[in-house]
Amino acid sequence: MNKIIYFEKKALELLKILTLPYMIGFVQGHSYLTQQQIMDVKNALNSNDNNKDIVTDYEQRLSDLIGNGYGISFASGRMAFYSILKTLNIGKGDEVILPAFTCSVMLNAIWRTGATPVFTEIDPETFGSDADGIKKKITPRTKAIVAQHSFGIPCNINEILELAEKYGIYVIEDCAITFDSTINGIKVGNFGDAAIFSTDHSKPVNTIIGGFFYSNNRSLYEKVKVFSSELLQLDNRHQKRLYEQFLFERKYYTPEKYPRSIILNNYNALKKRLSSGKNEFTFLEGDYKKQGSQDSGYPYPSRIPSFLAQIGIFELERWEKEKKHRKNLLNQYLDIISESNSNKFISREYFNPEKDIVPLRFVFRHPDHKNMMRRMSQFIDVNWTWFMEPIICCPDGPGSLGYNQGTCNKTEKVCNEIINWPCVLDESWDSKLMEIFRKIINDEK
Repeated sequence: MNKIIYFEKKALELLKILTLPYMIGFVQGHSYLTQQQIMDVKNALNSNDNNKDIVTDYEQRLSDLIGNGYGISFASGRMAFYSILKTLNIGKGDEVILPAFTCSVMLNAIWRTGATPVFTEIDPETFGSDADGIKKKITPRTKAIVAQHSFGIPCNINEILELAEKYGIYVIEDCAITFDSTINGIKVGNFGDAAIFSTDHSKPVNTIIGGFFYSNNRSLYEKVKVFSSELLQLDNRHQKRLYEQFLFERKYYTPEKYPRSIILNNYNALKKRLSSGKNEFTFLEGDYKKQGSQDSGYPYPSRIPSFLAQIGIFELERWEKEKKHRKNLLNQYLDIISESNSNKFISREYFNPEKDIVPLRFVFRHPDHKNMMRRMSQFIDVNWTWFMEPIICCPDGPGSLGYNQGTCNKTEKVCNEIINWPCVLDESWDSKLMEIFRKIINDEK
C-alpha cells in the first residue's frame, strides 16, 4: 500500500511538472556547440585510437588555466583523489580528515585505500573546510587533510596550511565545486601539496563526467603520472552511454525543455529499476556505496575518454566569457538580497576583498528553509540543492560510510538551512532568473 501511495504521489508531481512552461536547473547542456563541434566530439568517440593528442591538449590547457603546475585527467575527481592517496602511500591504519559536507564518492575513495575518513565541522561562512575543526581531529595517524572550497568560495586555507606544516601532514585541495576563484590573486588548487577538480556535468567545467589531478610539485606529478599510465579506459558501451547523455542534455537541459527532461529521467530510472539485467552506470554511481564499486562494471580508477576531453577543450575556449557571466549573476543576486530582509543571512565572504569568487552557485542560509524551498520549487529544480545533509549521494545513509548523526552539529545546522541558487545557465535567461529571485526574496513574511 505504501508503494502505491508513493507512486501515485510521484505521478501527480510529474504531471504538475509537465504543465510548467519552464524550469531552471543546475546543469547547463552544451547547447552552444555548433554542428561542426558536435561532429568533432563524435569523431573522437568513434576513432580507433585513443586520441592521446586530444587528451594531452586538454590537460595542458586546463593546467595552464589553473596555474604553473602539472595536471593529469581522470574519469572523475574521486579517481584523481584516490590516485593521490595511493601515490602518497596512504592506507590501512592512516586517517584522512575531510569536512562533513562532502559527497559519498570521496569517502569511497578513502575506504578503498584502507584508510579511515575523519569528519570535521565546516566554516559556516565559507561553507568549506575549517582550521579550528581540523585541529581538534588531528592524531598521530592523520596523514592527509582535505581542504574543500565550496560553491566557488575559497576556504581559509592558509590557516589549514599552517596546521599541516606544524604536524607534517599532506594537504589536498578539493576544488570539485570551485574553479578559478582566488585568494590574494592566487588561484585555488595552488596552495596544497595537490588538488583535485571535477568536470562532472554539475561542476564549473562540464565534460559530463571527468576529473583532474593538479600539483606544483613535479616529483608528485611524475609519481601520479606513472600510477595513471596503465589505467584502463571505460569500455565502448559506457562511452556510448555518455555520448547519448551528452546529446540528451544538449537538447533538454535548457529552461524551456527542462520539465520534459525530468519526466524522461524519471521514466528511464524506473525502466532501469524494473530491469533484471546488469547495472550499466553512466555517472559512475557505483561509487556511492562503501563496497559497491568493485561490481560496478567499470574500471576504477580510469582515464577520461578522449571525446569528453574534446568537450572539455570547447568548454575551456569559452571559459573567460562564462566566468564573467557567472560573476555578473553573483553581483545581481547580491544587489537584490542586500535590499531585502534576508540581507542578514548573506555570508561575509562574498564581500571579502582578499577573495575573488567565481560562483558555481549562490548560497546562503535561511531559518525558514523549508518555506523558501517550497516557493522556489515552482521555478527552480530544488531537488538538485547540495548539502541538505552532511554526506550527499548516499543511498544507504551517511552511517553506511562512517558518519554518525550528531558528529558535526554545526555542519548539520547549516545543512538544515542551506539555499542554492543557480549561476550556470544561458545568458538569455538571466533577467527571468533575477525576476524569480526578487519575487521569492521580497515575498518573505
